[in-house]
Amino acid sequence: MRQAAVGGGVVLGGGAFAASASAGHEDGVPDVDILNFALTLEYLEASFYVQALGGAGTTGVPGSSGAFGRGEITGSSIFAGFGGRIRSTGYEYLSAIRDHEIKHVNFLVDALGDKAVPACEFDFSSALGSVESFVMTAQVLENTGVMAYDGAIRYVHDGDNLQNGAQIATVEARHAAYLNLINRTSPFPDEFDTGLRPKEIIAAVQARGFLLPETCPATVLALFGRLP
Repeated sequence: MRQAAVGGGVVLGGGAFAASASAGHEDGVPDVDILNFALTLEYLEASFYVQALGGAGTTGVPGSSGAFGRGEITGSSIFAGFGGRIRSTGYEYLSAIRDHEIKHVNFLVDALGDKAVPACEFDFSSALGSVESFVMTAQVLENTGVMAYDGAIRYVHDGDNLQNGAQIATVEARHAAYLNLINRTSPFPDEFDTGLRPKEIIAAVQARGFLLPETCPATVLALFGRLP
């Protein structure tokens, strides 16, 4: 499995993402397609936070000066009533989420190597009109990310891919819990998270207007067509 790992065996938590199926189940969906599905979502999340908070970006994620600075985040009504500690750390925590999503992109791109799909162009103009809209949309995206990883895990064959995907999914769930809290909903609303199939996730993102098919490279559209 280590020799078959895509991109020279990039390691995360003791394992490497592998494109070849080795054990588990037979469903006709290669791990490389599921990893590229995850990469497409990580491109989307990283691009969202970079456009909102600024940053140099990375592969598939253009840099941006950002829509909101520290003062706008800290002074937002979204933190009203929470106390000084939560308000004063808001910008740092949101920036940390941005950095996590960029690292997820970098990991998946490096692991997939020349099998990594390029990014679509994303339009978040409807979500970045205010800090409140940004934070509410971030909550939606992070919870969508959790549903995406939970729904895609059924198609993953390789044990290392399962472990590394879970290690990303639990971080996405921590992001979602924080954003649920500051949006005044339960950080852990249910005893089981809901998993959605990949095409359901793509349809949900497209319905919000963040991802338009005409902005995606042909290889990504072909991937969407193959996803279960």
